[in-house]
Amino acid sequence: MGLPNIRERCLVWTMPWLAPLIATLISWVLSPVLPKANYAMIYLAGVLLTAVTTRVKPALVCAVLSFLTYNFFHTEPHFTFFMVHQEDILTVTLLIFVAVVTGHLAARLREKVIALEDSSRWNQQQMLLAQELSACVNGPSVMKTLAQHLTQCFSFTTQTYYPGSDELTSLTAKYGLSSPHIASAATEVIFKEDKARVLVAFNNHRGCMGLLKIESDAPLTSLQRSGLDGFIGLARLAWSRVVLSETLQQEITVKEREQLRSALLSSISHDLRTPLATMIGSVSSLIELRDALDQAQQDELLQNTLSEAQRLNRYIQKLLDMTRLGHGELTLDRDWVGLDDILSVVIKRSKPLLQDVTVDISLPPEMPLLYVHPALIEQALFNVLENAIRFAPPGTAITVSAFTADTQLHIDIHDEGPGIPPESWDSIFDMFFTMAHGDQYPAGTGLGLAICQGILGAHGGSASVFESDSTSGTTLRLSLPLPETQLSSKSDDDDTYTGD
Repeated sequence: MGLPNIRERCLVWTMPWLAPLIATLISWVLSPVLPKANYAMIYLAGVLLTAVTTRVKPALVCAVLSFLTYNFFHTEPHFTFFMVHQEDILTVTLLIFVAVVTGHLAARLREKVIALEDSSRWNQQQMLLAQELSACVNGPSVMKTLAQHLTQCFSFTTQTYYPGSDELTSLTAKYGLSSPHIASAATEVIFKEDKARVLVAFNNHRGCMGLLKIESDAPLTSLQRSGLDGFIGLARLAWSRVVLSETLQQEITVKEREQLRSALLSSISHDLRTPLATMIGSVSSLIELRDALDQAQQDELLQNTLSEAQRLNRYIQKLLDMTRLGHGELTLDRDWVGLDDILSVVIKRSKPLLQDVTVDISLPPEMPLLYVHPALIEQALFNVLENAIRFAPPGTAITVSAFTADTQLHIDIHDEGPGIPPESWDSIFDMFFTMAHGDQYPAGTGLGLAICQGILGAHGGSASVFESDSTSGTTLRLSLPLPETQLSSKSDDDDTYTGD
């Protein structure tokens, strides 16, 4: 930052005496063809060249040496510093005057050019740092980016400390970077300088979230301190943006949690009361009108009670599954299982819901094994199939097919229902998002597909709407990764297993 490089140092020390020497050699070479009065112009050119390539002081030294060299070699008596001719005295006087003036002006211009180049270089470094800081999304990335640029631009030694570090605790306490200082500048970047060491504390409302220690081999110069102030100023802006973004994200999370809680309470109040009211009505009728009801009517009321109780049980199970997914408590107890085994259990569970709807399964003759949590994948498939049964018209068939592509297994579940509008293809996997098509297709709980997406996501897969329209129905595609390495490992184990 502003210090001359090796090339400039060499020019400063060599040009003041090298320019007069070269001018003398040129004048000797051209002496047969060049009038003696023009020798001074050669020395003047050397002074100008020195002023342009160096600074003011080297140019003045070159001017004095050029005057002495011209006097020693080209004025009578030669090889002395005496001058006997008046025209020589005037020539030498003009030489030193022009050399000093032009050299001073050229050197000043050179210094301004160097200052502009340094300023431009510094502005570019600041812009580069600002661009990289703008891409930082958290506190550690801001600290890391600042440390890298300080090392590149100033050759500083940097070290970062994060919460939980004993060094951070001791340094913040020693230099007053901890509370109550932090409380007055909750989102500030505090800058402390101690001889050749600088401490930069990054704070938010929770305290000091990081400390950057900057060390130099010598006390900071004014240029280094100015550059360091500029870098830390940019880091302060980036840190404030990160803290503000985190605060906004927390507020959004709290708001979404409140909205989810309200939606959950609303859903529970509606979806639990409906089956409960049916069950209460059926049981009350059996108690109060038992003698007036024949056996068929009693069986119908009991069947309604059982159906609504099963519906209530499924709904409560979905709520429990969604709670486990939301709190990250879903653990994958993986095992090797075939897709046909999972589908057979799903079909058996779905039989009470089918009524006038049939399920056709189409699987390739050789399907690879899945390394998944069987019960969870079964639940995900059951949720999608239950959703398809709800919207499938009576007398139609639901088709379940599967195929492999690259490293994934795709399961397509197709129904001939009313279809899903394109704008809702992504929303149907959100919690509590429901779609009703009048009394013929009542809305569900809005949890089944969300649970399916969460379960598949935990396995590294996904669920999506493959195609849907009002004429041909809807196809949901469930995708699961095929663990080729684990499959080959299992095959090797099977080959070497001897058993009892």
